[in-house]
Amino acid sequence: MPLAAEVPWLRIEGVTKLYGGVVALEHASLETGRGEIHGLVGANGAGKSTLVKVLTGLVRPTEGGVLVDGRPLALAKPKASLAAGITAVPQELTVAPSMTVAENVLLGHEPRGRLALLHRRELVERSRRLLESLALELPAEAPVGTLPLLEQRLVMIARALARDARLVIFDEPTATVSPREVELLLHTIRGLATQGVTVLYVSHRLDEIEELCDRITVLRDGRVAATLPRTRRAALVELLASSGTTAAPQQPHDLGEVVLRARGITGERLRGVDLDVRAGEIVGLAGLAGSGARELLLAVCGAAPSMSGEISIGGAPLAPRRPQRSVRAGVAFLAGDRSLSTFPSHSIRHNVTLATLRGLFLRPGEERRATAGLLDRVGLRADMEALISSLSGGNQQKAVVARWIAARARVLLLDDPTAGVDVGTRPELHREIIGLRDAGAAVLIVSTDIEELVGLADRVLTLDRGLVTGELSGAELTPARLLAAMTERGAA
Repeated sequence: MPLAAEVPWLRIEGVTKLYGGVVALEHASLETGRGEIHGLVGANGAGKSTLVKVLTGLVRPTEGGVLVDGRPLALAKPKASLAAGITAVPQELTVAPSMTVAENVLLGHEPRGRLALLHRRELVERSRRLLESLALELPAEAPVGTLPLLEQRLVMIARALARDARLVIFDEPTATVSPREVELLLHTIRGLATQGVTVLYVSHRLDEIEELCDRITVLRDGRVAATLPRTRRAALVELLASSGTTAAPQQPHDLGEVVLRARGITGERLRGVDLDVRAGEIVGLAGLAGSGARELLLAVCGAAPSMSGEISIGGAPLAPRRPQRSVRAGVAFLAGDRSLSTFPSHSIRHNVTLATLRGLFLRPGEERRATAGLLDRVGLRADMEALISSLSGGNQQKAVVARWIAARARVLLLDDPTAGVDVGTRPELHREIIGLRDAGAAVLIVSTDIEELVGLADRVLTLDRGLVTGELSGAELTPARLLAAMTERGAA
């Protein structure tokens, strides 16, 4: 439990952050005591990452401020945040694998003597004392790259404490560790709190939040929806799922033969996944960070760097790690990150006709007429000779959808297709996706928007650490049940 303190050690007051017309945070306020483990939860896009960036000095808020021990924190200055004792342990590994544990722990403030020479013996001794204070049995003189993944993460925690951290922010710390290792990591985090270090624990895994945190703040659409004492996971699921929006239920429609078949797909984050998607079917993939959902999309489109298993399109085997052959087989990929789907320095016309230049569009006049018809179909009104980079994010997505309409894609892979798209454009993109489905395409979609998955998909598979852990469809496919299935700590 948090240590007593008259003044909250950290107070965030009315922080707002605007990116153009997009509200990332809106009057967000919360406070934590010294030694408190404070959970921060919310769907992707709720504002968690923006709030963390404000605290670590990477982003200047549009409005509001932060007090540390009652004193204002200089904003948008990473050095000021570090000097105040605020540090973050990110989801990604930030260790130097060829350097020793001791060198990583004291990186940036190594003990040095005359002529700035390194005191190696003192370096090792100081790092050992620090590791012992956290009850970590790590070999101080071993290269970090030789350690298991969990121990590399523990080195990152020790490094944070070596910087005299008073607030440590953990961002999805258990995303890439096995269930057996989770408890050790959580035990180490509890140890920080007993030493008076405040912890801000950001995670989608609600069972960990329930087990670990003294209080929990729920963010929704950039606002603080509630701050609660330690509570049951079911209450958090209900609060997170009640977004106030209602997804239109799927209308009954006919399904065709299996178009996409995958068997035993194994890779960096996949462990023997089987999958069938039929013509006229939309299958959703849902999972937290590190689940392998996005890697499965990349495996199907031939872009996974290392993959084994078998994939077939319409019964014909698909060569692994060959994106060009995937495109020829009728596989289309639409990424939420426009840089992966568009060629910014080329025209809208070129981006739309890119996948069909060798077939339909041989004459300039025919190409322009066909492009005009495709742009009209997706409701994109723009000069087709303008650079696609001149369009808004939503209109760039429309242009990519037009490309795959022209290509008559048999398999459509969607990775957060409406990420960063304005509210008015989202229904238009959804209509086009459903139109491609009705035309017989097999659609596989990954989305961080639970409402989007529920509204579009015929069924949704949940993944955890590279394995399919469940399937929801029909009346069972609701935002609350999907969120509960995603956040359950799996037995993978």
